[in-house]
Amino acid sequence: MDDYFETETTYDHEPRVEPGDERTETIETARSWDLPYLGDEALVIDSESAMRVGGEELARMGAAPVRCNDGNVRVVLADVTPERIAAVREHFSGGVEIGMVPPSALAPLLDAASMAVAAAGEPAGETVASGAAAAAPVWGRTLERVLGLFDNEATRLQELRGKLQELGGEMAARERRLQELEAELQQARVERLRDKESIDRLRHELADRNSRLERAMTKMQELAAIITGGQLR
Repeated sequence: MDDYFETETTYDHEPRVEPGDERTETIETARSWDLPYLGDEALVIDSESAMRVGGEELARMGAAPVRCNDGNVRVVLADVTPERIAAVREHFSGGVEIGMVPPSALAPLLDAASMAVAAAGEPAGETVASGAAAAAPVWGRTLERVLGLFDNEATRLQELRGKLQELGGEMAARERRLQELEAELQQARVERLRDKESIDRLRHELADRNSRLERAMTKMQELAAIITGGQLR
C-alpha cells in the first residue's frame, strides 16, 4: 500500500475548472490522496473483476473495477477513506491501481457492474426471462442514487439562491447609497452656484459703493476749492 501512494501522479494536463462543482472537489480529493483522476476517461466495467467480487460487495465498498483507455484495469472510487482503500486491497490484487471519479460517474458504473454480475449468473436460456427481475434491485439503487443527486443539487441551488439574494441585497444597498451620494453632490453644486451668485452680488455692491465714494470725494474736493477761493477774496 505504501508503494502505491509513492507512485507519481501528475495533473499538469488537466483543465482548470470552476470551484464548487463535484468534478473540482473530486480532483482536489484525488490530489490530496495522490490518486489519479479518471473522470474524463471513457471507462467500462471489467466484468471478470466485477463477477469475482460481486455486485453487492462492490456497491457496499463504493468501488467499481473498470478498464481504462490504456487497457489496464483499475478500481475507481468517489470517496476515499483508509478503510475503503483497505477493502479494495482485500478484494482485489495488491498491485491494482486506484483512481477517482465524481459520484455521478461512479453510480452508473456500479449499476453496470451489478448488471454484469446478474447477467453472468443466469443460464443462457433463462437470461431473457429473468433479466427484469435481476435488474430490478439495480434500477432501484439507480433511482435512489439519482434522487440523492437531485437532492444534493437542490441543496446547492438553494444555497446559491441564498447567496444571490444576499448579493442582490448588497447591490441594492450600494445603488441606494450611490443615489444618495449623487443627490448630495447635486445639492453641493446648487449651493456652490448660490454662493457664487452671492459673491458676484457682493462684489457688484462693493464696486458701486466705491464708485459713490469716489464721486463724493470729488465733490468734497470741489467744494473745498470753492470755499478756499472765497476766503482768499
